[in-house]
Amino acid sequence: MVKIEDKNPHCSRKLKDLLHYRSLPEDLIMDIFLRLPVRSLLQLKCVCKSWKTLISDSEFAKRHHRKLTMDPSITNIRIFFGSELGRIVSLPLKPLLEKPSEPTKAVEFSMEQYRFSILGACNGLVCLLDSHQGYVTLWNPSTRFKSKASPSLNLLFNKLGVAGYGFGYDHVNDKYKVLLDVHYEDVRLYTFGENSWTTIQNFPCDPANPAGKFVRGTLNWVVVRWVDGYSEIQTTILSFDLVKEETYSEILLPQNQKQNTCRCRNQIPQLGVLDNCLCLSFDTETHLVVWLMKEYGIVESWTKLMMIPAEHLSKHVEPQLSVIEALFIFGNNIVLLRTSHKFFLYNLNNDMIDIPLISTSIRRSPHLYLETLVSPRL
Repeated sequence: MVKIEDKNPHCSRKLKDLLHYRSLPEDLIMDIFLRLPVRSLLQLKCVCKSWKTLISDSEFAKRHHRKLTMDPSITNIRIFFGSELGRIVSLPLKPLLEKPSEPTKAVEFSMEQYRFSILGACNGLVCLLDSHQGYVTLWNPSTRFKSKASPSLNLLFNKLGVAGYGFGYDHVNDKYKVLLDVHYEDVRLYTFGENSWTTIQNFPCDPANPAGKFVRGTLNWVVVRWVDGYSEIQTTILSFDLVKEETYSEILLPQNQKQNTCRCRNQIPQLGVLDNCLCLSFDTETHLVVWLMKEYGIVESWTKLMMIPAEHLSKHVEPQLSVIEALFIFGNNIVLLRTSHKFFLYNLNNDMIDIPLISTSIRRSPHLYLETLVSPRL
């Protein structure tokens, strides 16, 4: 049994109702806590020492994260991206679905000298790149956890630049890793908690988009190859295994999708992630076609998710369809997509488009962020 020793005056009404109980069985407390959002749990840490110990435990954080993953709620999901002023901002996902006609206020994070870029988000952790000094760090915006900085790559950065990158989780070794392709010449991999970068030899990647997509222990990019005397571009997906760090594989695009080859880079499909599955957005001039790979690495599992007529899109978003990326699919068959400057919602049930009002400007690729208590042991 756990006795409540003190009350936190800043707790919400629901939490205060919970605090009226003088004692609760430990298994019931655990079951309740696993269902609560991160913000409520952080408040409950102030109630008593035993609750603080429980909520601070890394194993509890993992169980809480698994619970969120199995039964996700859009209440716990936010979108992080860089603004036109170089700041890191986030906005809640829920209002975009429930009240798209009302302005959604983005939250700005005060980062030192606005010099950080987001390389990815995974398990409630955001990977940040210091573009001035060339180091990376892990950050949990919910708990304010921040890891020790990696060794610096500033000499490479000052001379060249980043052509590709990706951030993800090695579930076998319980490690978070980030890959940087420095101007197609020097590919480095960093495992958080270690003291050095590893050089990846013969990395076969010319990414059409520098942002690698994390799915099931792998980083993925759409890559291009010139064929027929540089008259056409052939596209495929390169997969890099974070567990077996020297292992690459290729994933073919949908077999009946004609744009496995295209004549210019602005026709290259846009890679995204929906429900932990790879997805591809194709601009076919007449439609925006989105495919979903339901089983990772299985070409036969590519499934056409939607086809949006180009003339329908042109009434709502800018005509350049090649920058459209699918970000999230809600339980009621509404898909959140984005262009380089705005978000929009597409209803698969009635083929309707809605444009949420957001009080900020989008300049960099957005990243979905699930609020968790995860703070890795480094």
